[in-house]
Amino acid sequence: MANLSSSRSDNSLNYSSDINAISVELLENSSELHSVKGLKYLPAWPAINLEFTGLTCEVPELGNARNTKPILHGVSGEFRSHELTAIMGPSGSGKTTLLNLLAGFGSNLTGGEILVNNSPRDMRIFRKMSRYIMQHADALDLQLTIRETMVLAANLKLGNELSTEQKQEVIDEILLMLRLKNAENTKAKMLSGGERKRMSVALELIDNPPVVFLDEATTGLDDLSSSQCVALLRRIAHAGRTIICSIHTPSAKIFEMFDKVYVLAAGRCIYQGKGANIVPYMQHLGISCPLTYNPADFIIEVACHEYGSIVGHMVGAVNNGKVSSWTSEAENGKNTPSKSDTTSGASSYPEVEHFEKEINPNLLKAKSSWWMQYKLLLMRMLLQMWRDKSHIKMKFYMNIILALIVSGLYMDIGNDASKALFNFGFSFTIIIAYLYLPMMPVLLQFPNEINLLKREYYNQWYHLSSYYVAMITAKLPSLFVLSSIYLTIVYLSTNQPLEWFRFVRFFTIAFLTAMTSDSFGLMVSSRLCLVNGMFMGPVMAVPLILLSTYGIGYGSKETYISPFMRFLMSLSYLRHGMEGLVAALYDFGRADTICAETELFCMFKKSQFLLNFLGFNNMNYLWSVSCLIAFYILFTIAAYVMIRQRLKKSTGNPIVVYIIQILMKHFNFTSYNY
Repeated sequence: MANLSSSRSDNSLNYSSDINAISVELLENSSELHSVKGLKYLPAWPAINLEFTGLTCEVPELGNARNTKPILHGVSGEFRSHELTAIMGPSGSGKTTLLNLLAGFGSNLTGGEILVNNSPRDMRIFRKMSRYIMQHADALDLQLTIRETMVLAANLKLGNELSTEQKQEVIDEILLMLRLKNAENTKAKMLSGGERKRMSVALELIDNPPVVFLDEATTGLDDLSSSQCVALLRRIAHAGRTIICSIHTPSAKIFEMFDKVYVLAAGRCIYQGKGANIVPYMQHLGISCPLTYNPADFIIEVACHEYGSIVGHMVGAVNNGKVSSWTSEAENGKNTPSKSDTTSGASSYPEVEHFEKEINPNLLKAKSSWWMQYKLLLMRMLLQMWRDKSHIKMKFYMNIILALIVSGLYMDIGNDASKALFNFGFSFTIIIAYLYLPMMPVLLQFPNEINLLKREYYNQWYHLSSYYVAMITAKLPSLFVLSSIYLTIVYLSTNQPLEWFRFVRFFTIAFLTAMTSDSFGLMVSSRLCLVNGMFMGPVMAVPLILLSTYGIGYGSKETYISPFMRFLMSLSYLRHGMEGLVAALYDFGRADTICAETELFCMFKKSQFLLNFLGFNNMNYLWSVSCLIAFYILFTIAAYVMIRQRLKKSTGNPIVVYIIQILMKHFNFTSYNY
C-alpha cells in the first residue's frame, strides 16, 4: 500500500515539472526583483498563524429575514506564516464567506472559534495587523497616478515616523517588487486589470502587514497576468507573511504555485493540504484523475457531484478540516510525528510553530493624526474633483443654462408690483434648483465610492470621521462658486432690490438650502444601492416640495391652517428655505414696489400687505436660518451614523436587528453587497 501511495504521489508530481520551472523563472529570473533591497524602514510584525475550529455562518434568506440560510457548516483548518494558501471551491461553496470571517470583514460569525498564534483572536488588534484586498478592481482612486496614490497611502499609514526620502525609498522598492515602476505616473483608470490588482496589493504592503487576504485574486486577469500576480504573492508570503486568497478555478500552472489549498463544497471542507497531493488523495477515495487533467478542475468537478456522492466521504477523510493536511502514506512516513494520524492516510502537518512574541504596542497606534488624515484626504478629494474636467464642465454649463432660463421667465419682475406673485414663483425655482442640483450628483456618486471607502477604512488608512469631514468640506468650494454665479445672474436679471445686505441674506438662505439638500442626498445614498437611491431620493423630496408651498394664499396661518399641518410644514426644510427667501426679498423695511401707469388697481404695492395676503406674516429670517442649519446638522449626523453602521454591520442591538429585518423584507433596504 505504501508503494502504491508513493507511486501515486510521484505521478502527481509529474503534472508540475514544467510548471514549477515556469514559476521559479518568474520568481528568480527578474532583475527588478533582485534590485529590491528590503523594506528596512517598515515596522516588523511577528509572524502570524491562523487556526479556526467549527466555524458556522448563517445569513437571512432574501425576502424572508426570519429564516436563515447556512453558508458554512462547522469547518476547521489552519493557515500558516510563510505560506501562500488558496481557498477553492465551486460557486456558492462559501469561499468568500470563510475569507470574510477570517478577516473579520462583513460576514457575521454564528459559531466557532478563530485563534491567532494559538490565542483567541482580538479583532481590535487583528484589524490593525491584517489587510483585505477586495475583488473589485475599481476600488482605487481613478483620477490619481500610481505614484500619487502610493504617496498618499504612505503618508496616511506611516505618518511622520519616516522622512519623505525614506517613504520614497519604500514606495520605489514596492513598485519594483510588483513590476509597477514603469507605470508609476499612469492614472489608475488607464491601468490594465493586472496592473490594478498589483496596485491594490502594493497599497496594502506599505506598512508591511503580516496577514493579507485577497478575494478572487485572479478574477478578470489573463493567464500571464494571473501567473505573475500569484508568483509575486508567493514570493511575498515566503518573505514571512501569511497570505490567504480565494480563487475560483486556477489553471494548472497557477495551481502549483500555491503552498497549500483549502477546498470547500457546500460549506464543508473536503480537502486541506498540498496541491500535489490532491491526485493521490482522490485515488485513495476511489476516484482517478485523468493524466492530462488539471487537478484543480478535477476536484472542483468532484465537489459539484460530477463523480457521484463522494463529497461526504471527503469531508469525513479530513474531518471537515480538523485534519490539517492530507499526505500519502509514503510521504507521511518521512514526516516528523504529527498531531493527528488516521488509518485513512490523512495526517496533519508537523506541529505548527506558535509565535509567542508579544506585539509592540507602538505598532497598533495610528501613525498619522486626525488632522493630518483630514488634510491629506481633503487634498486628494479636491484633486479628484479638479481632474474630473467633464463633471466640472457639466455642472458649470447646467448652472449657466438654468440661470438663463429662469432669467428669461422672470425678467424684471422684482420691483414690479403687478407681478409680485410671480416673484414667489421665482423664489420657488430657487428652492427646486437647490434641491435637485446638489442632491442628484450625491445619489449617483456615493454608492460608487463605497467600495473605495470600505477598502481603505477596513485596512486602517484613516478614521471614518476624518474621511467624512474631508468629503463634506471638499464640496463647499465648488458649491459656493456655482451658487455665486447662478444667484448673481438670476438676482440681477429679475431686477431684485440692489441692496447688498438683502442679496447676502438671499444668498445665505439659498446656499444653506443647497448644503442641506446635499446632506439629505448623502443620507439617502448612505444606506441604499445606486438604483434604489436614485429612485428614493426624488420620491422622498416630493412631500417636502408640497409642504414648502402649502398654505400660500390662505392668509393668516392661524386662521386657515390646522396645527397638525403647521407641524408637518415645519418638518420640511424647503419650507424654511422658501420663507427665508421671501423674508430676504420683502422684509427688513423694503420700499414700496413700482406700479405701472397702466395699472388701474395695484394692491401689492406694499410688501407687508403682500406678505399678509400670502400667509407669510409671521415668518422670521433668523428662525429660517436656524432651522436650515439644524436640518443640515441632522442629515449630516444621520448620514455619518448610517455609513458607520454600513461599514461595521454592528447589528447586535435587537431593535436595530428588527428594523433592518423589516426593511429587508418589505423595502429591499440593504440591497448592496459587502
